[in-house]
Amino acid sequence: MINWVFAQQEVLTFILLVTWLSDLALARRMGSRFTYRLYALIPVALLVANLPSISHDSWQPALESAPIIQAPVISTIEAVNSLQNQQVLTAPSNNFVAWVWLAGVSLLVAALVIGLAKLSTLPKKPIVDTQFYDRLPDGIFYTSQKVRGPILKGIFSPEIILPVDFKKSYTDHQLDYVFAHELVHAKRYDNLWNLFALILVVVFWFNPVVWFVYLRFRLTQECACDEEVLLGANKDKKIQYSKAMLQSYEHWNGFWAIQSHYGDKVTMIKRINRLKNAFKPSKAARILAGGVSAFMVSLALLWGQVSASSPTTLNLQDAKLVYFEFPRAAFYEGIQGEVHLQFDVVDGELATVNVLQTVTSGGHEQAFVRSATNYLKRLPFSNENANLNGAERIFRFHLAGVGTSDEARKKAKERMPIRTIHLLPHSIRPSTNEITLSGHPKLSTIKNHFPPYPEGLEDLGITASAVVEMDVRGTGIGVEPRVISVSAPEEHKAAFRKVAQKEADDLIVFRNNTGQQIDNVRVTLYWEPADYEKGMDRTKMKKYKEQ
Repeated sequence: MINWVFAQQEVLTFILLVTWLSDLALARRMGSRFTYRLYALIPVALLVANLPSISHDSWQPALESAPIIQAPVISTIEAVNSLQNQQVLTAPSNNFVAWVWLAGVSLLVAALVIGLAKLSTLPKKPIVDTQFYDRLPDGIFYTSQKVRGPILKGIFSPEIILPVDFKKSYTDHQLDYVFAHELVHAKRYDNLWNLFALILVVVFWFNPVVWFVYLRFRLTQECACDEEVLLGANKDKKIQYSKAMLQSYEHWNGFWAIQSHYGDKVTMIKRINRLKNAFKPSKAARILAGGVSAFMVSLALLWGQVSASSPTTLNLQDAKLVYFEFPRAAFYEGIQGEVHLQFDVVDGELATVNVLQTVTSGGHEQAFVRSATNYLKRLPFSNENANLNGAERIFRFHLAGVGTSDEARKKAKERMPIRTIHLLPHSIRPSTNEITLSGHPKLSTIKNHFPPYPEGLEDLGITASAVVEMDVRGTGIGVEPRVISVSAPEEHKAAFRKVAQKEADDLIVFRNNTGQQIDNVRVTLYWEPADYEKGMDRTKMKKYKEQ
């Protein structure tokens, strides 16, 4: 949620500023009744900006074969759909910001709830004077000792509440204007729009532009109501209406969040000054208003589409080591997989990773997810990519480029007769939000490392991992290998450490793109028991295991 909130700041601030400037420019020419409608474009534009990307690329049905990739035995192509499971990586800075934002939201929501609770329990009595019934529809007018001025309460069943001494505070003419004013609020469902506006304020409370435009919105709302009441009124009626407004201000109730009210002193002065103008919108002004509306919505749509469809490009030259590990057991069993990840990056750190979809040709889903996530952790998120929201990437683990293609599997069988490769049921659909990679990392491995099991431990079904470290010379040769850590059952740690050390001694197949020595390079080794019969021809399996 917090990532989405921050991602909206640019487009939201722009929309708010355009609305505010349009209100300032058009209010004197067209009146507040017209400019008040502009504020309805704010949620519309925000919604349009978050519409899914419109893609013109055609997509083949899920059961069609994926493109054939001719590659070595292990061909891994990363490309980037259905909710499956979620993995959360904690970023301390993101957590702190999220808690601050949540604290602000909680305080505002609490204040709003308390105010609404007080209003809902407000003691009131219906107005029973028959002289008012002709102008009071459905008995929606009440009096209360707890209010000092008129307010409109509720949305779909509105109630206009007056102070108990309203007959003493207002003349008959002033009461007519008060009733008319509040009825306009009720007919336009202004309290509903106030609620929508407050939701924006609560969610984006840290943005000062939101507060500024909210206050302007409430002023325009009241001025629009004044203009509606005084349509065709002469100067004397405007003077009487101004007196009614001043009388209401003298008995102002203070700040009511959702309820329509007459406002503070500054608001009242601005409203009275606007009553001096007679608004007759010209044709040019109407065209200008329509143009502003179309501009806001179109720009929001364009903004959203550009943000959604423009893939982020990561420069791998900023990465020290990036390697793509095929799960060991899946490799030996001939199992292929594809993983679709969606993730957020905060201050250069991976904050959350969501697994949108995983497809395999025979289990090992978690192993494929782990390998894809580990790859993602090593990518360089810096500069303009230090903060990403909803970025995606598909990782495709294809053996010999087979994927879903039976034709490719037959060709692979000709090259590797002892291998059995299981076809994927379908390929994950590409995503327009997928990040792209450019350049090469400073260091990369050019083969997957599948360390052998210590004698007899694979048959016991034991899984383990180890982190090995070494220095890599400019030629790509690893020197001074050492085992940093081993994760295995305590009684077998020594055996796995011994194998890990031997594997580290053999890890000399690096591609060093810097030409200089890189120290303290770490690689993680995994042991996962495999069912070799799934991935090998039975008649030649014994020969393979002897090798």
